Amino acid sequence: GLTCWISAFFVAVLCQLAITFNELYDFRVSVSTYDRARRFVGSMGSALALSLVSVVLAHVWELQPILDFPGLSLTSTVQMLVFILLVGFAILYSWRSLFHLLLQRADLNDRVLILGSGKAAHVLAKEMRLHGASGNDIAGLIPEAELPPNARAFDPDETGTRDLVWDRYAVDEEGITERKDDAADPARISLLELCRAKRIDGLVVALADRRRKLPTNALLDCRLAGIAVEDYEGIFERVAGKIAVEALRPSYLIFNEGFTRNRISEMVKRAFDFVLALIGILLTFIPMILTAIAVRRDSPGPVLFTQQRVGADGRLFTLFKFRSMRADAEKHTGPVWAQEDDPRITKVGKFIRKTRLDELPQLFNVLTGDMSLVGPRPERQHFVDELAEQIPYFRQRHIVKPGVTGWAQINYPYGNTIEDALQKLQYDLFYIKYQSVLFDLSILFNTVKTVLLRKGT
Repeated sequence: GLTCWISAFFVAVLCQLAITFNELYDFRVSVSTYDRARRFVGSMGSALALSLVSVVLAHVWELQPILDFPGLSLTSTVQMLVFILLVGFAILYSWRSLFHLLLQRADLNDRVLILGSGKAAHVLAKEMRLHGASGNDIAGLIPEAELPPNARAFDPDETGTRDLVWDRYAVDEEGITERKDDAADPARISLLELCRAKRIDGLVVALADRRRKLPTNALLDCRLAGIAVEDYEGIFERVAGKIAVEALRPSYLIFNEGFTRNRISEMVKRAFDFVLALIGILLTFIPMILTAIAVRRDSPGPVLFTQQRVGADGRLFTLFKFRSMRADAEKHTGPVWAQEDDPRITKVGKFIRKTRLDELPQLFNVLTGDMSLVGPRPERQHFVDELAEQIPYFRQRHIVKPGVTGWAQINYPYGNTIEDALQKLQYDLFYIKYQSVLFDLSILFNTVKTVLLRKGT
């Protein structure tokens, strides 16, 4: 009957949650035979425990009309669930293993040739290697014609792509030049012929100076022959999930899709933030009270830590957190980033930082409209001024409200350097460009997973 269908659907949802929280939908995890087996065991155990607890609670709270398998006693229901879940996860594991085996045999990845061998080209090659699920295999990098062999604008060893650089070829505004060992003069060859000889499926233009070195006619021939041609920024976003700040130009922000501000979308996001923040406060009220008591008893000073932060459009607001450091933490140092194993952090502070309990009072910042649930992390004015001088487009992150969590937080660990700030900015700009309610929900779900798995804390 209907009750049986509802119960089966509920158990299926619990299994999906267990699989998701064990990161088995992350291709980089699932493709590993060892990790796949280990995490399937964890997923099966989690799903089984959640299902059994739910069934028992349904009987204790007399919720059989909602969660029950008609005609079965509690004992037989438990036995059936255990058997079905064991069989179901065994079948699922077998299918997943077969799926990865077929993918390896089919060789469905596109062979990509990168035009350029400067910093942008090597960073892109590194990201492609890190994100194996992007469906791209790097065939090689072709240096700019003006660079002699083995002379690079960027050290390839930093990204492990030295073996991919084709020193035999060079690219300029006319096309491709091939250096031959048995000839005094290099020979001009067709880019299209090179692509066909190397079985290239796509070209990526990552030249340092496109205006003087872009082989327009050669690229046009390849494009009309069915070979995909993409610019560096587009494929970098798709592969890495962030925007390459080094390659950004004013024209990119002006003419590119995204980075729009829509009044209706902002109203929907505000309603979304208000409702979820209110629910969050109600659900975490007791943990907040217990945290406040622990902070008060651990060290002298106020329970709440308040600080001026930069919000949307550069406006200042007061941010609330549970205090995790000594009350006089910056008395002698002034504004400084927190360090790993920072001696200023209290005993309770270490715990509430790892569990993210110190962030809960920011739900009240969301209620007042100073913050959003999802967005770039708010920084202090001192650090904003400092970073804006060294990182291009840093102030562009303030076109949206700062968030309790964000795309950068779930993709990049805590950092306290200029390089860390640059990496996080790339994720923040990607979020601003593509922000939506569904994107926010995905980030919130992954934030919960990140906190439960203790990643990046």
